[in-house]
Amino acid sequence: METVSISIPASPSYIGVVRLVAAGLASRVGFTLDEIEDLKIGVDELSAYLTGAQGREGTLRIRFEIEGPRIEISGVGELAPGQKVRTDLTELSQMILATVVDEATLAQPDGSPTFNLVKTRKS
Repeated sequence: METVSISIPASPSYIGVVRLVAAGLASRVGFTLDEIEDLKIGVDELSAYLTGAQGREGTLRIRFEIEGPRIEISGVGELAPGQKVRTDLTELSQMILATVVDEATLAQPDGSPTFNLVKTRKS
């Protein structure tokens, strides 16, 4: 298994960096262009919950684990205390994620918002 980790400011303007890393790793593993686009959509959707539309004070730690044809991406928001994060996926988000990735979760188990997604190369 290979692991890549990045840390970005909790701002929507940095989600593109997460998408870029996800796309680069998926390309290395042999994902098709459609699978790469799906992965980018999934990580974008979940990262946006952690940053919020206006951004938040703090950072996001994103971890990419690659094993064979499978990529698992997990994110943790290390945010300043008192910042509210929505952790229930909207119906639209649920539909999008069900279409583009194999598994997706969003939670706040210990006060820090987290997400996890899995995408496996089909080809």
